Amino acid sequence: MMGSSGKKQAFAPMAHGIISMLGAPYSPTSELEGTGAKLAFLGVPYDGANVCIGRPGSAVGPQGLRIASQEYFPWSFEWDIDLQEAYGFVDCGDSKIAVGNAIRTHENVQQDVAAILKAGAIPVSIGGDHSLPIPCARALSDHLGPDKRMGYLALDAHMDAGYSVDGEKETNCSGVARASELPNVRPENVAIVGVRGTLNPREWLEFIREKGINMYPMREVKERGLEPVLKDALDRVWDGTDGVYVTWDTDSVDSAHAPGTTEPEPGGFTSHEILEAARIIGERGFTAFDNVELAPIYDISGITGKLVWCVLAEALYANAKARL
Repeated sequence: MMGSSGKKQAFAPMAHGIISMLGAPYSPTSELEGTGAKLAFLGVPYDGANVCIGRPGSAVGPQGLRIASQEYFPWSFEWDIDLQEAYGFVDCGDSKIAVGNAIRTHENVQQDVAAILKAGAIPVSIGGDHSLPIPCARALSDHLGPDKRMGYLALDAHMDAGYSVDGEKETNCSGVARASELPNVRPENVAIVGVRGTLNPREWLEFIREKGINMYPMREVKERGLEPVLKDALDRVWDGTDGVYVTWDTDSVDSAHAPGTTEPEPGGFTSHEILEAARIIGERGFTAFDNVELAPIYDISGITGKLVWCVLAEALYANAKARL
């Protein structure tokens, strides 16, 4: 099919072939260096570190998001940017999963993300449960090195500040706790936005207060407004840092807008708000990004998967407009 500009419109990725993010070419992480890709997607189909009350099902999140992404084109009329032209991005497939072993799985993920960073690309990792940022943030921390500082931003309904759960430290509710322990991360450069509800135990709040981590509950977002709160959080995570890891839990979005998640919570971001948050984050910039806890099995008509893709795309459009 030819558009009025004479350029071929690529419907083919939606119709047949390998299911990849937005129909991107496949490149294993071992072969990424030298390709010129500025961004690489990595799937982590693992929910074996889910120790909270939440439902299983996020292991098929990467597949669900790849399918949802293929309903879209890479070009946006609102941004006049083509993501493939801007980033030359690739899909690295899925990290190797060690069934029943979160630590070994995380080691595999960390190696893959390290390879993406070494190749000069932005890693966008797709989970899977919310233990995903543990290996991904470690990879970014190592990549930056001890002489450079790193920030950490979480959009989440939950604090995920569990030091350990029955002795386990690499769980879906330990991401913030593990990030705050990284050698080049200072607590004042860690922020959590959108926390709400009573699935946040007292000891998590005590950990955050003890460490001095910045937390912005959803009530504050509603009272002050999304943009002022998020810009304040970004000021803190970027203050004196050389790179920032952004982790986005699907349950940060109100369950009415994103039912297809493992721990749906009412009172979160609307679809408009999370898209605006993505724009603000993209404009400020990020060094690595993830999405977690998308669970297609609970997704009514696929609306959550489509929202997740649109949010990621919005962050990428904004980032490309600002710095590419």
